[in-house]
Amino acid sequence: MGDAKTILVIDDDPDVHFFCKSVLEAEGFRVITAAGGASGLAAFRAEKPDLIILDIMMERIDTGYGVAEEIGKSVPILLFSSMLNPSDETFDPAVVPFSDVVRKPIEPETLLNKVRKLLACGKEQPGRLP
Repeated sequence: MGDAKTILVIDDDPDVHFFCKSVLEAEGFRVITAAGGASGLAAFRAEKPDLIILDIMMERIDTGYGVAEEIGKSVPILLFSSMLNPSDETFDPAVVPFSDVVRKPIEPETLLNKVRKLLACGKEQPGRLP
């Protein structure tokens, strides 16, 4: 398991943690969870994940955006949203650095496909999918 890609899930919903861990660990990924923006940033710095799954609305409505801005384009970020429409113009990777956005709830196979695609893109061009 030493070669397993590490995925950090930052979300305030324990059900999302359980879902992501169940789906991703079954496929051989190492999954770390954090319940908020500050703990997510601490985990990011300590663990240096290969990919981040990030909820937009946690402690504050814009917490996810702030975390994404703090992390920058150093790692692919998959934004999760239960309230906003992913096609909305506010999801502009030129403004907030992220690689993709999905609406919750997400199907397990869709999550796996998005994670694999983002990991295949790597760090070369976050914010742009092939």
